[in-house]
Amino acid sequence: MSTLGIPELRSLLAVSAFAGVGRAAEALHLSQPAVTGHLRRLEREIGTPLLVRRGRTIALTAVGESLVADAYRIIAAHDDALDRARGRIDADLVVASTNMAGVGTMRTVSRVLAAHAPGQRLSVRFHRTVHLEEFVRARAADVVLGYGRFGPDSVAIGTVSLDWFTSATQPRTDALVAFTAPCLVRETLLRSPVARELDLVRESIDLTGLLMAVRAGEGMTALPRSHHREPGLAPVPGLASPGTLQLSAVFSDRIPRDVQHELIREMRSTVAVDAA
Repeated sequence: MSTLGIPELRSLLAVSAFAGVGRAAEALHLSQPAVTGHLRRLEREIGTPLLVRRGRTIALTAVGESLVADAYRIIAAHDDALDRARGRIDADLVVASTNMAGVGTMRTVSRVLAAHAPGQRLSVRFHRTVHLEEFVRARAADVVLGYGRFGPDSVAIGTVSLDWFTSATQPRTDALVAFTAPCLVRETLLRSPVARELDLVRESIDLTGLLMAVRAGEGMTALPRSHHREPGLAPVPGLASPGTLQLSAVFSDRIPRDVQHELIREMRSTVAVDAA
């Protein structure tokens, strides 16, 4: 009987969140062969490709897009059931993050936590920002990273500017591509004066699907400024930024104060470099 493994689905979500196997591996604190193995295992179970290579980039197949949407629900239900059944395991450190936090930020968090807790397993859970509030309320994660504020314990990490991007080879600026709701990036994009004059022609639940649509020339979108280095994308000249987002963090009491301070300092440095 075919089954969908949770580690494999986590790798798929990371690949879709960061639009690349190498970046997903760094964010998950796994080796690239391990993530590739997870993806191949999923493809064997399902019997069809989930990803396709397009030059220096990857894209989800139609089946891959559908599975990513289901994977968010499957993993959320799995994690909720596990937490209710066993409670928190002291040997685990849990990081719950928006899938738009950026690979540099996730790499920083993994590096600092690994240095200060070398004997503890690190579990990274990617969720859309709207679901991260549940982790904060339930105290179900040691580090929560997301856009906006998550109550009085939120710590501001940095301001992330959004820029307009279109296809580098098939530019189109008369239509919009956006994430599905609810999404702060989407809301900021749609509030901009530029967006009010254009039609929304495509929506995607994840970054890989969004990038695929933009690269194919379906329209333009708004993304954090760090995506200037993303293959296949080009900034749209002459358009004002649609706005900014505040990246915030919440820490559990299990993270010592000195480690919290180091995480804040290192993440702020990473966000500042990405914004340059």
